[in-house]
Amino acid sequence: MRKVRLATAGFALVVLAGCSSPFGMANLAKESSSLSAADRSFISQAAYGSLAEVELGELAQTQASSQQVREFGGRMVTEHTQMNKDLVALASNKGITPPSSPDPGRQEIGDMLEQLSGAEFDRQYVPQQLADHEATLGLFQIQSNRGQDVELRQFAQRYTPVIQRHVEMLRRMSTQAISSN
Repeated sequence: MRKVRLATAGFALVVLAGCSSPFGMANLAKESSSLSAADRSFISQAAYGSLAEVELGELAQTQASSQQVREFGGRMVTEHTQMNKDLVALASNKGITPPSSPDPGRQEIGDMLEQLSGAEFDRQYVPQQLADHEATLGLFQIQSNRGQDVELRQFAQRYTPVIQRHVEMLRRMSTQAISSN
């Protein structure tokens, strides 16, 4: 028992000595506020996706032939803009600056869709959005269940139902498009 107490006391002294040095205190503060690699990745991926949804939603509002697709695009602009504002505020509080533009892959999709209009835009946009939202839903579900940072987990839990609604809307649009062909 005495050995355990001595070992514990020795460990506490080493920790306190490390904290008393200027470098030790800085490292302790840095470590306690740092996010895991998975949490940082979630911030980046969520921001990339949300930014792309806003840009593509704006395109859908002007280039889609279907009123339903145009309305969906408007919803993407509104809901993903709010999601992104919330994510930026949360990330900033944690000392992280999320991306401010879509990733190159999504940018390429946007460039391709920008060249389309009318029914062809609708045919390309809806399945692309469905695939992207299904992937985003998986990302948010994982973060909701396994994220290490409590606030990021809560953010994911708050927005998972929103993304789920988007997926359901896209599935209905996709089914309607198939049945009308």
